[in-house]
Amino acid sequence: MDSAIGIGASHLQILVPVILIASALVIPIISRLNPKYREPLVLLVTVAGFTASLAILTKVLASPTGYIEYLTGYHWGGKSQLQTGQPIGIALRTDLFGAILLILINGIGFLASLYSCRYIHHEVPKEKHTYYYTLLLLMLAGMSGIAITGDCFNFYVFFEIASISSYTLVSISGRPESLEATFKYILTGALSSILIVFAIGLLFNATGTLNMNYASQQIAKIVGSHPGSPLSPYRYLVYASLGLFIMGFSIKAAFFPSHAWLADAHPAAPASISALLSGLIVKTTGVFLLIRFVFTVFGIHKGYYGEIISPLFLIISSITILSGSLFAIVQTQLKRMLAYSTIAQMGYILFGIALITPYGLAGSILHIVNHAIVKSLMFLCSGIILYKTGIRNITDMGKLGYRMPATMACFTIGACSLVGIPPMCGFMSKWVLATATIQAGMPWLLIVLLVSSLLNAVYYFRVVAISYFGNPKIEIETVDEASKTMLIPVCILAVLVIILGVLVKYPYHGAALPAARLLLR
Repeated sequence: MDSAIGIGASHLQILVPVILIASALVIPIISRLNPKYREPLVLLVTVAGFTASLAILTKVLASPTGYIEYLTGYHWGGKSQLQTGQPIGIALRTDLFGAILLILINGIGFLASLYSCRYIHHEVPKEKHTYYYTLLLLMLAGMSGIAITGDCFNFYVFFEIASISSYTLVSISGRPESLEATFKYILTGALSSILIVFAIGLLFNATGTLNMNYASQQIAKIVGSHPGSPLSPYRYLVYASLGLFIMGFSIKAAFFPSHAWLADAHPAAPASISALLSGLIVKTTGVFLLIRFVFTVFGIHKGYYGEIISPLFLIISSITILSGSLFAIVQTQLKRMLAYSTIAQMGYILFGIALITPYGLAGSILHIVNHAIVKSLMFLCSGIILYKTGIRNITDMGKLGYRMPATMACFTIGACSLVGIPPMCGFMSKWVLATATIQAGMPWLLIVLLVSSLLNAVYYFRVVAISYFGNPKIEIETVDEASKTMLIPVCILAVLVIILGVLVKYPYHGAALPAARLLLR
């Protein structure tokens, strides 16, 4: 076996998921030898992953092609490509969108790991701490692999690593509601996996390859072929494959009507895992892959299927936004309200995708980043509240803003961001989406965004108002802030919410818009 390095390649591309997987396997050994080194190892590995992600982003930005590619596999006769131009072996291809997601995964992964050092003693039985960190690293490895993969075989392997790890982490507390939520999560996840496996099979049958770039070229030839040509019968395989991919990723992204699993699974998990599920998993295994396949592989922006998919996505996204917001209003538990809010926010991301314009897609990418940070912040805050007070219901949070000022201040910053209060980052991504809607010639769709923002204000400001002005309904003898290892990640995320809002031109013009243009070229 030999290896070949592709365009602007970096060994870091393959080292990031490999080191995370290797560390996950080493954790049980370290725990058996001396458990006090377990948490430092996890923190060291996640910091290394974040640093490597920054280095990969730097190489992608410097690349004249807009991506870097790492090829590894067999050399046949001194060649690394078949006569058709198809690479031999495994391809890792990282573009700007993938590099942005990789930084998010490893950055938030590190903060969640730091938060977990104290938090899991409250939520996870002691005998499961080793399993917790092993699964956490595997989940980060799976998501990192998805962000950088360039072929369908790799993508599916990493997809299952991330999915199976997340199923197990939802149930790790062992509570009855967690086990029930995990059962529903596995059922819907299995349906998604089956659809995607069939989609990959049809794609391979039509194009003869699992390499995404080469498959994209073959699809263009098939769809552009004349009726009666040898390629024209493969059109129906391409159409069927695209439909199955969209259905499979839509389940993972919790778009209407496949959203019910999320409202049970995310609140049932430990808060640190809820942050990763709402902040990263639904985006990586759902919308990121949806964007990757519909634009990079199938090229719907080239006029093949856009006239059908665009209105379909607009309808689904509008229903997802409004239904998620309405369900969030009637929730009494804080974490369930946050989970339904995630469903609504996923609708915003699909809304930008549906416009099929650079500005709409840039708005979606910006909202992926902003929502990942904001929702991670809010779930970690809910974990601190539960850890220090045992409070789950919103109506029991009276005067909590004065007893836990730092935690509730950070929560309020996140709430203002999701409502769309300037200069928070959530306002900026919604503003970009609204502007893109007008530029696309569909200003009437602004009604959906405006109504949803009003609904967001109803349920988020209710929590903030009760926390500062409501009367306590339960007696708690002493309430103070959590330990620094739990509070520091929350404060870092809150600061990022403000910085990314105030300095929005840098992530927008420097990353989101160029990434969107690369996806649509």
